[in-house]
Amino acid sequence: MAIPEGRTGRPEVDQLLDRADTEHRAVAELVTINHAEGLVSRARQADLAAEHQALHVQYERAEAELAVATASGDPARIASARRVRDEASAACDRVGRTLREELAGLAEAGFARTGELLAKMRIAWRAEDTAREALRHSTRGAGPLDGDAYGRA
Repeated sequence: MAIPEGRTGRPEVDQLLDRADTEHRAVAELVTINHAEGLVSRARQADLAAEHQALHVQYERAEAELAVATASGDPARIASARRVRDEASAACDRVGRTLREELAGLAEAGFARTGELLAKMRIAWRAEDTAREALRHSTRGAGPLDGDAYGRA
């Protein structure tokens, strides 16, 4: 029976190598998922920033109209402009708070994804270190290692 590519023929070592390979595949999968989620998150962040900017522009226009109305001296126009400005200000406060909370949630989710990836990488590296150590121990006394990292010639 032929030894599979990348294996030693020593079941105890090969099991550890299989585990390390599985963990590294899990890291690669998580990197792909995190990348996709990051793209979606950045697109949503851009949408939220644009919405926040639109609110700010609406407020600035209302503020400018109030200045023009005040300069005109017309009490009805001033009252109307003040009402519009106050509504724009309230919208900035209310909607802006909601937008900022969602932005913060997106950032927190990104940090959580990064933490999950780092934890998975530590597991994969530990599994690889364990496999390497087992390989080192399994080849002691068998002479110098010739060939690749798996002891094959």
